[in-house]
Amino acid sequence: MTTLHASPPVLVQDPAGLARLLDAVRLEPSLALDTESNSFHVYRERVCLLQLSTREQDWVVDPLAVDVRPLGALLSDGRETILHGADYDVRCLRREYGWRLPSLFDTMIAARRLGRTGLGLSALVEARFGVRLSKANQRSDWGRRPLSPDQLAYAALDTHYLLPIADELRAELAQKGLDQQTRAEFQRIAAVEPKERVFDAEGWRRLRGARELDAPGRAVLRALWIAREAKASEADRPPFKVLAEATMVDLARRRPSTPDEVARVPGVTPQVLRRLGDEIRAAIAAGQAAPGGTTG
Repeated sequence: MTTLHASPPVLVQDPAGLARLLDAVRLEPSLALDTESNSFHVYRERVCLLQLSTREQDWVVDPLAVDVRPLGALLSDGRETILHGADYDVRCLRREYGWRLPSLFDTMIAARRLGRTGLGLSALVEARFGVRLSKANQRSDWGRRPLSPDQLAYAALDTHYLLPIADELRAELAQKGLDQQTRAEFQRIAAVEPKERVFDAEGWRRLRGARELDAPGRAVLRALWIAREAKASEADRPPFKVLAEATMVDLARRRPSTPDEVARVPGVTPQVLRRLGDEIRAAIAAGQAAPGGTTG
């Protein structure tokens, strides 16, 4: 079994630290790379961490503290970058910094091509090294500072094992004659473009329970859907943290007519009422104005 280095990750959060990182990796033919974003905590996500590993060291770069543009030139110069489930990271790096990764190796895609049953990073690490990765910080708010030691250790492990895993997968792909096909898929992923966030005003129709609503209920749900999006954008919070979808459907079904009735709907907390009370009342009024509208 391959023995990996035991050096603690280096946190890079100033120009001097970034310069040391660039000097250390400049001659490396392959780099493991990952990103952490804060999409579960804000309306407009951004890249909050960049993790890099060589065979000797792990780094965690804080792009909220240091200008990472010099790193982009190095990552985009044609050297191999190894990621796991690269599609999301590629889109984020392209959107935020304009970077491209022309020589990409995706360990998840390689494992899928080889017919592996466990495609997650944790499964690959456990199969190769017998180490079970913690998921405790999977939904961390990576945009908050300071970062805890546990967060830094968790983030660094996302790239710590990637180089030897890629070595193993690459050899197996070549042995089975799958390397050319898989490389073409890597190139397709490397070329993906970020998707602009576009709000679908009719997206409420896809919510569970929406189809069972009557016409007034649908009018309420549509009004709530649009109001929630506006409030989420204004507050820079994910829409699901502004008002849960199940609560929206429940409000549309019940159409409560008094403040006490509104407050008794599961999910309508005092905080929700403070932030969205006017919008909820307006949505219910829209239901009352719809054909067949009644109060519940």
